[in-house]
Amino acid sequence: MHRALLAYYEAVRLNREISNAAVLDVFRTLLAEAAIQDRYQHDLYLRQGIEQLTAFLESTRHAPSPQVLATEASFTIEIGDATIRGRIDRMDRLPDDTVAIVDYKTGKPRSQKDADDSLQLSIYALAAQMNWKKSVGRVAFHNLEDNSLIDTVRNQFELEEARSKVEAVTTAIGEGKFPAKPGFQCGSCPYRNLCPATEKSFTLLEARVAAVARNN
Repeated sequence: MHRALLAYYEAVRLNREISNAAVLDVFRTLLAEAAIQDRYQHDLYLRQGIEQLTAFLESTRHAPSPQVLATEASFTIEIGDATIRGRIDRMDRLPDDTVAIVDYKTGKPRSQKDADDSLQLSIYALAAQMNWKKSVGRVAFHNLEDNSLIDTVRNQFELEEARSKVEAVTTAIGEGKFPAKPGFQCGSCPYRNLCPATEKSFTLLEARVAAVARNN
């Protein structure tokens, strides 16, 4: 999905024509190259992707065309002792010469609160300032599932808060202070039997399994 949107907005940035069919072909080709083994999953992704891209393109072509400055813009910035590398999906120039940063989301749609609280968007805004010397007028999540744009802003105080948060996390990691935060993600973690938050339960489970084996 991201690569298909990259193809579309690169054409916009370079003032070139690109048809909806061509954008959809990019998506189909890249999905085929992903070689998803489960046919049901492949067909589901294909159907959802085509539906979402079609809705996106329909609404986008009926709206004023943005002045795209960059797509998939990679950056590296230093915050305290941390080196942060990332990639901004899209950066547009706004009429007041500030920029808008747009991040595409293909999963569960992000809410207004998600955007307002997002450290990711704050870091992108800091990167625009530090890497490209751009003032950021707004940042946004574009939810592809329901084709909604969730706009928010970052003032300088909020950006300094984000910088402080990154520095605090970096310091804590350097001191070995990064306690586990158990949650749904633990079920698929390959290190869960080594994690301090779960190793006790795994030890008990292993003991029970061994006891059952002995009794049998």
